[in-house]
Amino acid sequence: MLEINQIPGRHLRQLVELVGERAVARELNIHPKTLYRWLTGRTPIPGRQHLAIKLLLGDLPGTRGKWTGWRFHDGELLSPGGDRYEPGHILSLVLLRQQLTAQRQELEALKVRLAIAEQAVENLAPAANDSRAWG
Repeated sequence: MLEINQIPGRHLRQLVELVGERAVARELNIHPKTLYRWLTGRTPIPGRQHLAIKLLLGDLPGTRGKWTGWRFHDGELLSPGGDRYEPGHILSLVLLRQQLTAQRQELEALKVRLAIAEQAVENLAPAANDSRAWG
């Protein structure tokens, strides 16, 4: 195998392990024999096809490696761990974040009110004990 072709070959093998030979040949629009030649190193993988392989593996362009392992399949975004996200899931994250922020603010306000109430009870407790002692 040509040294220059080792990384593309490694990426191709990863993709084949992930989705299978038929799916790879179909996604790359190549004949299965071409795929075999690439896998065995008999034929170098063209640069554009290597880019396509990297995209199918989740190396999304313009992300500087921050989305490595993420990929799109059948209209869904797949995480490296296999979680599936549809567009509606992603869009709902903004709303969920806003709800979480509002709930955190409410929780902090309730903590302050509880601390004030506890302090008031503490302040009244000696007076209540004194009135019981005299009562």
